[in-house]
Amino acid sequence: MDTRLLLAQNVPPAPGREPGVIHPQPTPPGTTPAAEQPPAGGMWVMLLMVVPLLLFMFWSTRSAQKKQEKTLTELAKGDRVLLQGGIVGKFLEMNERFAKVEIAPGTKVDVLRTSILGKDTAETQAAAEKR
Repeated sequence: MDTRLLLAQNVPPAPGREPGVIHPQPTPPGTTPAAEQPPAGGMWVMLLMVVPLLLFMFWSTRSAQKKQEKTLTELAKGDRVLLQGGIVGKFLEMNERFAKVEIAPGTKVDVLRTSILGKDTAETQAAAEKR
């Protein structure tokens, strides 16, 4: 065994202190220990990162809502519409919460307004025919 370790272990405690007990260092009055102090500027860095992210999320959600509302207001009776579940049908009428869509001759269903993705355009019809 190394003799340096043995010497360090046999050092008697300082006068007025018990062996094996760790005493905290006294802090000057009016100051707080370093462990209790918040990191300097850490909060500002976090705010500078989070605030733009929240603004972007709010802006993109608002933009998508406006686009969806515009799409719904442009629908006319008889338009072919796509629903979120992948169903294609003929738009009949709409009220504040529901829309009526005919998915087969004589089969009319009520769906939520938000489930209408938009008109079934020639581009989407051509893509469906390729499959």
